[in-house]
Amino acid sequence: MIASYSDDVGRKKALVICLIGSALGYVLTIIGIYLQSISLLVLGRIVAGFTAGSQSVSQAAIIDISTDENRTENLGRLVAALAAGLAFGPIVGGVFSDKTLWPELNVTVPVYIITACLLINLILVLKYFKDVRETDGNFTFNIFSAFTELAAAAKTKAIQNISIVFFICVFSLTLFYIYSIVYLFRKFAFTTIENSAAMLVIGIGLAVGSRYLIKPLADRFTQEKIVSGSLLTMALFQGIFLLSGNEYVAVASMLPLLMAYGVAYTNCLSIFSDAVSEDKQGWVMGISISLFTFGGGVVSLIGEELMNIFLELPFLLSIIGMLLASALAVSLKILQPYKTPA
Repeated sequence: MIASYSDDVGRKKALVICLIGSALGYVLTIIGIYLQSISLLVLGRIVAGFTAGSQSVSQAAIIDISTDENRTENLGRLVAALAAGLAFGPIVGGVFSDKTLWPELNVTVPVYIITACLLINLILVLKYFKDVRETDGNFTFNIFSAFTELAAAAKTKAIQNISIVFFICVFSLTLFYIYSIVYLFRKFAFTTIENSAAMLVIGIGLAVGSRYLIKPLADRFTQEKIVSGSLLTMALFQGIFLLSGNEYVAVASMLPLLMAYGVAYTNCLSIFSDAVSEDKQGWVMGISISLFTFGGGVVSLIGEELMNIFLELPFLLSIIGMLLASALAVSLKILQPYKTPA
């Protein structure tokens, strides 16, 4: 909803709302921890969740300042920044909550750090960010807008096609991402430090793929072929992850797997953007994040049960999903640029 809001009132106002809401949510979380109040903890998560939307708004803002030629590359830079957070966030959280390093550290300290980062971002946005698009400032609040937006997306063929491929892609990768750490622990008895190192490899792979491989590939192949080939590469290296029987090979295979995902994810975002007009970029980025979040939610519900059936099952389903998405990326013709009505 906030992403669509940004189409009407500007990216800056939307980002400010997201950052203030997220910071307030974490402040309520801190208070809830100190007061041992479940109600405040839940309220904090509700506030932060309701105003969560900075990623989709940021993606739309990147698109606003990009041309057709450099849009995918610029989105890759944004994904690389997200990957850096993915790589180093768990390490920072682990270090600053470890009492063995310093007795004053506890689980609340990382929440302080998150809140401080949000406030710094808020200051930077207020001081330096400027909208490049003109907006009319009119917006009608509708509590059911998230559902109406998804319904509208479902009726648009171009959005339908890329949504199918994108959802299967993120669903399959999330199956791998969440349960690869559990797999390494159960299969190879990985320690916390070893699992943190594996998470670092994942983050580095995503950052490298989205930052440095986008342009070289775009110069040689169409986006449909890039997405399809990246998904095949992901399936291949996930197979190596499963079949290697060696913890070092398993962790090493994560690097090219996530590099390929960075390429596929970034190109999918660009295809989403290309499917709608300039005044709908926030809306369509919101759709992409909704699909991503929904895929993650489904995985969190079923993944553990799948592993209880047998350890490798989530990964086998993930590989099947990647192969299916690869085939659909070409057969569905996911690249359907928006055409201005005559």
